[in-house]
Amino acid sequence: MFASMPMFCEVTNPKQLWDTHWESLSDDIEAMTCREHDDPAVTFFEDALKDCALYEIDQVLICNGHRLEDFPTLPKSNYVPSVHGGNQLVQEELAYDQHSLTIDANNAEDRLNDDQRSAYESILNVVTNKEGKLFFVYGSGGTGKTFVWTTILSCL
Repeated sequence: MFASMPMFCEVTNPKQLWDTHWESLSDDIEAMTCREHDDPAVTFFEDALKDCALYEIDQVLICNGHRLEDFPTLPKSNYVPSVHGGNQLVQEELAYDQHSLTIDANNAEDRLNDDQRSAYESILNVVTNKEGKLFFVYGSGGTGKTFVWTTILSCL
């Protein structure tokens, strides 16, 4: 319905129409995703919901010979549809919660011991400065090598 309004009606302010109704336009996206993943706990951040709704609107517009770009005041979608052929395992892996991962990374960083922190900071410094060095991390089992690597990866 939303896509047909700017195409066939004299909508004076499509952006205001979007701002007023985007939540009701994106209601089904979260519900459909929960059903697709068989997980009632799937949630989206506001920007992701908006992107998905805008993508769906753009698809309807395309079927009718238009695009979101034809309506300059409407926001554009950054949503990229899954290219994994509906592979649920890949989709689940990509559907991570960035906020909780940031919290986990900060917590992991706080738990590094002095030797781990030294390696962590050295490696991050080289990566950040794009120096391209090689590191070899060794130690007996249980000394936290994997913990250091996962902490580095979660920071990046």
